[in-house]
Amino acid sequence: MEKTFHIKSLEELESFAGRLANCLKGNELILLSGDLASGKTTFTRFLVSAISKQAGEEVNSPTFTVVNQYETENYPIFHVDLYRVNRFDLSDFLGEGLVIVEWPDESLFRLKDFPVIKISFQVAGDNERILKVSTDEKSGITDCL
Repeated sequence: MEKTFHIKSLEELESFAGRLANCLKGNELILLSGDLASGKTTFTRFLVSAISKQAGEEVNSPTFTVVNQYETENYPIFHVDLYRVNRFDLSDFLGEGLVIVEWPDESLFRLKDFPVIKISFQVAGDNERILKVSTDEKSGITDCL
């Protein structure tokens, strides 16, 4: 499935993240791509906050740490940033909770065993974004968004 969403404000981005959060089971791999400052980390903060308000307060960019882990009541969330990384093994995280990857290089890891949600961010204005969301049948969110 592929859908396109025109997000016109930060409030709409937060609402979209909340709808997605309600669809998740906690075993998905979410791949976020887009230019610098296109909203990937802001979206991640909104998504984590929708899952756990307390964990959402901890979200920041893992550019220099590579991985941030957030504990929630339901499942752990692993927030990975591969912007400065040439090689990275996600196998320790996949299947252990929700994995959100900024700047994914899909050649670095196998995707076939896990539900995958790909979100591409394109800047359309100050707070406007075009989000292209593609999912596989394992994600189970086809009708949810």
